[in-house]
Amino acid sequence: MDYLIIFLMGIPAIMVATTIHEFTRAAVSTHFGDKLPKEQGRLTLNPLKHFEPIGLIIMLACGFGWGQPVNTSSMYYKDRRKGVLITAIAPTVANLIFAFVFMFLASITNIYYLAVFFMKITYFCCCLVIYNLVPVAPMDCLKVLAVVLPANTYFKFMQYEKTIQMVFLLLLFLGLSSVFEQIISMLYVLIGAICF
Repeated sequence: MDYLIIFLMGIPAIMVATTIHEFTRAAVSTHFGDKLPKEQGRLTLNPLKHFEPIGLIIMLACGFGWGQPVNTSSMYYKDRRKGVLITAIAPTVANLIFAFVFMFLASITNIYYLAVFFMKITYFCCCLVIYNLVPVAPMDCLKVLAVVLPANTYFKFMQYEKTIQMVFLLLLFLGLSSVFEQIISMLYVLIGAICF
């Protein structure tokens, strides 16, 4: 029963982690002048607005997952290159910061299940940090490539976007996820060592 409760805590924990990620994207893009996130109701901390069931289920199963991606438009940015780059990087940075925040909260609470819940959020924030370094849709690294790669190279890469995504997901389920789990665990343990 205890194991089931802890497992089910993963659902709201994922929703918190992905809400942090997507809200940060919406807020940063809005800061640069983008009107789209607010118009589409995504400039909010309401987890239901950022909920994506398939991304949540996959994340619960193997750590790789996503929330409902926030639509942004770089046409509103005064400095397009800077706006796209920071909007792409900021959500992952926010997840890293909040991984420390929630691990710290876990370290100071005396309520067992609350501590476990905070540590679950930390873990899934770590998942988002690591997986968003991979240039596979819908991860943010792909958006970074749009800025750092020459346009023709990026567009050639994007021609194979769906194929790369499907191959990556297949490899995850065939065992690649265990490699990522080790990297995520290393980050999680490091954060725990700093906060406890």
